[in-house]
Amino acid sequence: MHFHMPTLRGIARVRLSGPGRVPALVSKTLAAFPALPALLAAALFLLPNSPQAGVTNPDISALGQVIGGYTDDANSSAKDEPTLRSGEMEMVLDAYLNPYIKGWFTISGSEDGFALEEGYASVVKGLPWGLNMKAGKYRLGFGKINPMHPHAYPFIDPPRSLVSLLPGGEEGFNETGVQVSELLPTLGDWASTLSADLIEAKQFHPDRDFTRLGWLGRWANDFLIGDIGAVETGVSAATGKVIAPDWDPAYLYGADVKAKFYLPGASQLTVQAEGVYRRFQESRSDFPAAGDTSIVQDHRTGFVTFADYRYHTQWNGGLFYEQWDRDGVSNATDRAFRVFAGYAVLEESTLLRLMYEHFIPALSGEDPVNTVSLQLLFSMGPHKAHQF
Repeated sequence: MHFHMPTLRGIARVRLSGPGRVPALVSKTLAAFPALPALLAAALFLLPNSPQAGVTNPDISALGQVIGGYTDDANSSAKDEPTLRSGEMEMVLDAYLNPYIKGWFTISGSEDGFALEEGYASVVKGLPWGLNMKAGKYRLGFGKINPMHPHAYPFIDPPRSLVSLLPGGEEGFNETGVQVSELLPTLGDWASTLSADLIEAKQFHPDRDFTRLGWLGRWANDFLIGDIGAVETGVSAATGKVIAPDWDPAYLYGADVKAKFYLPGASQLTVQAEGVYRRFQESRSDFPAAGDTSIVQDHRTGFVTFADYRYHTQWNGGLFYEQWDRDGVSNATDRAFRVFAGYAVLEESTLLRLMYEHFIPALSGEDPVNTVSLQLLFSMGPHKAHQF
């Protein structure tokens, strides 16, 4: 039995002019290739989608928390009374704009309203000499704790020492800037990174209306300790104008160290410390002087250190100590001691944390303050409440 199949050349010779030629061509083609419609439909279905330029669907995450507490602080409106509140909420949108650039937005707030906390783009490859770049509004890389969002701490509240010494206070050292970083050539199991930021420096003078840019620099070094752990050390420095453009700038200096040890059973021990020296010259109206204001030399130091032990990824607990020079009081050092614990419910999207803090004020006439906090932290989406 012989089948006479028309060739593509023969089909191409069919004239397409004149009435009835096109329907006749389609009929002959379908008769010759009865499986052609199904093959075309399958080919169209299997073709890879070609995304349009500039169209990206970001990953969307939402993080929330509920915090209960008790304190004997005489300055608190809820002294010796239990409290319950919703803490700061976050919505995170992130995506690769293309293989070289990633975008990130963090919107944070509470029942009183929401605001943009971070919004930046990171160029992760493609620049000359292996440089990386970040541009936008972001938590600055001064030390190891400030770049972290509070939900990523092993404890609940930000360290009091950093709130007192760094610009931005409880909101963190967060500026609009452009960062350029480079992984330096090294030998062996050692990684060295140098970064420099040109920043708006508005947090150095939040109550004054002038524009003067500032700088921030960081040098970080990572070392492996065989197969048992790793150590990272870093030094940071930042500067900006505080009083007026023609006054001397303010300076911040920091040093930090973090050691992580890997233990049997997917357990880890992290030991971390960070110190800050603040050298500011401020115009203050709340200090006695001739006239309405006084120039204050704000030269203060502080440090924080803690140890966090994670047991089988789901449990963690640790100890925390910090001290810092009190603002506006000479030779007065505040101190705080914390004990904290956490439990991840099944996996990293939900976390229960408990913290006790004993705050020791600098002045002898002030009473110590005891605070107990309990937090439920939860998240939806790929940006988790914490990381295993």
